[in-house]
Amino acid sequence: MIDRERERDWLQSHLDEDRRQLLVLYGRRRVGKTTLVTEVLDERDTSSVYYLCDQRGPEVNAQAFARRLADVFDDVEPSVSGFVDAFRYLIRRVDGPFVVAIDEFSYLVEEDESVPSVFQNIVDDVLDGTDVSLVVLGSSISMMEEGVLSYESPLYGRRTGQWRLEPLTVGDASGFLSTYDSVELVQAYSVVGGVPAYLEQFDPDDDLATNVEARILSKGAFLYEEPEFLLRQELREPTTYMAILEAMAAGATRVTQIGSEIDKAASSISRYLDNLERLALVERETPVTDPDGRGVYRLADQFLRFWFRYVLPNRATLEQGHTEPVRESVVETLPTHASWTFEDVCRQAVSQPDFPVACSRVGRWWYDELEVDVVGLNEHDETLLLGECKWTEEPVGSSLLTDLERIEPEVRWRGSDRSVTYALFSKAGFTSELETTAEQRDDLSLFDTDDVLAVF
Repeated sequence: MIDRERERDWLQSHLDEDRRQLLVLYGRRRVGKTTLVTEVLDERDTSSVYYLCDQRGPEVNAQAFARRLADVFDDVEPSVSGFVDAFRYLIRRVDGPFVVAIDEFSYLVEEDESVPSVFQNIVDDVLDGTDVSLVVLGSSISMMEEGVLSYESPLYGRRTGQWRLEPLTVGDASGFLSTYDSVELVQAYSVVGGVPAYLEQFDPDDDLATNVEARILSKGAFLYEEPEFLLRQELREPTTYMAILEAMAAGATRVTQIGSEIDKAASSISRYLDNLERLALVERETPVTDPDGRGVYRLADQFLRFWFRYVLPNRATLEQGHTEPVRESVVETLPTHASWTFEDVCRQAVSQPDFPVACSRVGRWWYDELEVDVVGLNEHDETLLLGECKWTEEPVGSSLLTDLERIEPEVRWRGSDRSVTYALFSKAGFTSELETTAEQRDDLSLFDTDDVLAVF
């Protein structure tokens, strides 16, 4: 397993405690939940069982779970009616610590809203006085947050820990592509993002264009149809969702723009966007200084942004096996595509504990025609960080700093007592004039791609 040290430590430390656990691990599909749990369980001396739910409902899954237990205990398959029976069978067969991991628990909740109450009974009564710990995993973020973690859930207060597993940062992703330099890594991240299942498809010994052609553009490759499979598995009306995501990949960010692009009334778009947010594929973004303000929508997943920009519009060509012209288009336009990702990577860097300026909130800022790529806020000492990112072949000069200083009074946050600092990020470095200026000023920092990656 590459990275995930914090998550691994969290899971191991809880399972090492001298009390039974109810742990909740959730996050979008393909993010690595199953790998994390199964590897941790395999490393432990404690006996355990892993079960993956499907969408056939609680009764069928309870019977399949009981069969899985019988296999573990080398026993005759028991006759059970529901999960309560299955766990009663379990406690009759174990003596001492035991861990049960139930994957895609959200499928059970989705099929039957009484499932959390059933498991409340299991936790409170059936497992009472035992050393049987329970780890539940789910890919439907809203289902897990509402059905398991919320105050209204019957399981509220029973959990002993929870963790939302996020995609890897670009620094973490470097473990998959260890032969790539910092510029190549940002470019690769703009293609596959931080989802481990996507990153592991790339061969670090191949250059990016070769990886893209062989592992995304080629029919039959794992990533060639992945977004379609994902949407069909998780959502009804996949065609409408495909159209929405394609419009967003082409630059539509507001509900009215998206509706216009796909020829649907804006009033009908919101529920689709809500569902895509629930799957962590889309996120609503507001100016960082005004989290309750009017927002825009953007693709939260780098790979979806790439796929809907390059694969879907060229599907007819790719279906015939003609990958070369699409590969050439990717190579030609990737600098523009990657520039947006570079901004996201820089915001990730500013959010890291090792970044020179501590920021409690990081994002973009915009107002009318004005925009700042990176804005960091420190509520404690009222520090405002303003940053700009340039993914160009030319070194950045002093004019970028001048532009940023001119915008600074327009960024409404705190009063005149705030402390303002500047950060400039550049693919191609900086002019000697700007470097000299930075040496003379305490409120200005310069970061090339190596510097950005070093923060992670």
